[in-house]
Amino acid sequence: MTFFEIFQYIFLGVVQGATEPLPVSSSGHLRIVSYFFGVDVPDLHFEVFLNAASLLAVFIVYKVDLMELVRDTMNHVKKPSDKTKTSFRLSILLIVGTIPAIIVGGLFRDFIGGELTGIHYVAIALMITAVALWLIRNLRGHKQDDGITYMDAIIVGLAQTLALAPGISRSGATIVAALARKVEAETALKFSFFLSIPVSVGSLVLETSTIVDTIISNDSLGLYVIAFLTSLLVSVFAIKLLINMVTRGKLLYFAIYCFTVSILLFIFG
Repeated sequence: MTFFEIFQYIFLGVVQGATEPLPVSSSGHLRIVSYFFGVDVPDLHFEVFLNAASLLAVFIVYKVDLMELVRDTMNHVKKPSDKTKTSFRLSILLIVGTIPAIIVGGLFRDFIGGELTGIHYVAIALMITAVALWLIRNLRGHKQDDGITYMDAIIVGLAQTLALAPGISRSGATIVAALARKVEAETALKFSFFLSIPVSVGSLVLETSTIVDTIISNDSLGLYVIAFLTSLLVSVFAIKLLINMVTRGKLLYFAIYCFTVSILLFIFG
């Protein structure tokens, strides 16, 4: 490992870790890094690998809620009760919300990954993200876990499919959709992050063999570990930052950021 390689993988870990949880699009920023800085960003498998770090960060930040969700869901399957009904229903809603991403991802992932990666496509997608965040910047919902409907789950799930396009933020799209459906801010955040778990796990399973083959063939285990740990630490910080910003009604700042980056891409891209 050279110093430059170590720095490059730390840099990629920071970019992925910061932009995956925040509503600014990690895939779009990786394209920007590659285009403007000439950083050699590995293929999709590397993005999925770093996504696993952000997924682990979700488990760390929401460990209490996730353990309660799993425990109550399993208990409700064994013996239904009013105490565990909300968690069981939320689990079903997460499954329903995941279905659109599975269908659209399976049908169009190769097309999107091959045709919509140009820097101007990223600029357009970031502008769309900016407009969406601006439109819902002042929305204050009231629905909590027991108030989310199946229609809410489907709409948020459909919003998640938009994030297949680089520049459309997954967290941004799902949070916007949830807030637009009058879901309370903290609940919208939790539902958004929980909804990312099945897709992230599925992608990791599909790419595991490619990740392992690449690490072995390139003797790059050390670099991958460095990038993973960097992404994990930054992701934990980014999730906590987003929770703070959303609960304080500060999504406008992310809208301004996406708008600014989009304009710069149109000018210099």
